[in-house]
Amino acid sequence: MAYSTQQKTIVSSVLETAERPLTPVEICELAKGEWPEIGIATVYRAIREYLKSGTVRLVDLPGASPHYEHSSRQHHHFFLCEACRKIFNLPRCVQGVDAIADKGFLVERHEIVLFGRCPACRPKKK
Repeated sequence: MAYSTQQKTIVSSVLETAERPLTPVEICELAKGEWPEIGIATVYRAIREYLKSGTVRLVDLPGASPHYEHSSRQHHHFFLCEACRKIFNLPRCVQGVDAIADKGFLVERHEIVLFGRCPACRPKKK
């Protein structure tokens, strides 16, 4: 059975409003709030189509499963929680990163990932 445009629109809306990159399972769980019958296969088909059109981009970090985010987001960096494996957006970009490269190198782009524990996974202070 083919998925409807409405289901596809819901997947896009979930990604557009998400505050962090999401896995397909997380996308499906959130989409069920709008369309309870939506299935994971539908989510994967929508992601594949949105990747081809450039509406969605893959966030592929070492040690994490593939996550996706809406491509309307400006350049930003990520925090990977090593406990829950969720990826979070960092609010700012590091300035002056070009200075790290040796003389003669031309930096055209950069990616920065911080690793640690998110607030929910941090050890509680006693």
